[in-house]
Amino acid sequence: MHFMNVWTVHRDLLSGHYVPTVGAPSESDPFPNTTHTLMFVLYGVFYSLLEDDPQGLNAFRAWRQHFPEEENAIAAVEAQVAPFTKDLKRFRNRLGAHGSRSWAHQASGFDLFAKHSGDAILAAMAKLKHLGAALLAKEHASQTARDLGCPSD
Repeated sequence: MHFMNVWTVHRDLLSGHYVPTVGAPSESDPFPNTTHTLMFVLYGVFYSLLEDDPQGLNAFRAWRQHFPEEENAIAAVEAQVAPFTKDLKRFRNRLGAHGSRSWAHQASGFDLFAKHSGDAILAAMAKLKHLGAALLAKEHASQTARDLGCPSD
């Protein structure tokens, strides 16, 4: 849900629906503005859903366990995300969440943008968000049916 909420704020900011009171985008300002900061946070939270550590959350692993009948949809989104997962992890670790104390350490986090299209990453985020929303809706409908005493399939 944090990913979905950050996604919404980021998209609202990009569309002009939300205008920050400080740090609004400016072509002449060399410092990160609200748009950049929120993008860094969004990419970091996005990677948190793809964490490869067995102790971390991995949306695909969790969805496969809970929704095995949705394997084709899960695998399709996972395949779209896979090409940039490694670079996204480095971005998250060096810039999007943990940060670095030196430019030399931070710099490789930007490889994500040198190797991958921002449009491709956003498209994969959108697919993951849509699949997550569909699976949440499916779970909510199942829970509602159970609460009403309806027989399960």
